[in-house]
Amino acid sequence: MQFIFDPHKDELNVRKHGISLDQASVVFNHPDKITLSSIRQGEDRLMDITLVEIHGVVLVLVYVIRNEDTVRPISLRRASRAERTLYVNWIKVNKS
Repeated sequence: MQFIFDPHKDELNVRKHGISLDQASVVFNHPDKITLSSIRQGEDRLMDITLVEIHGVVLVLVYVIRNEDTVRPISLRRASRAERTLYVNWIKVNKS
């Protein structure tokens, strides 16, 4: 899978969240992730939530699939408290 993003958008994401969009594949390819979907601004946006062991935090990746082999990351950030709770509860149910 190829990840494409605007360098300016990446710079803004690093300033705002402290994480580069270049790290999106770590979340996207994680085997233990939740994927949620919503339509926003006419796009089918996906949101993956997972615990990234390297960083030791639960991260959220918001992205769109451009075609069968291209992902456009929109945002990569630490999960909110509600998103962390959702993830922990999902792991309890699905991994026990």
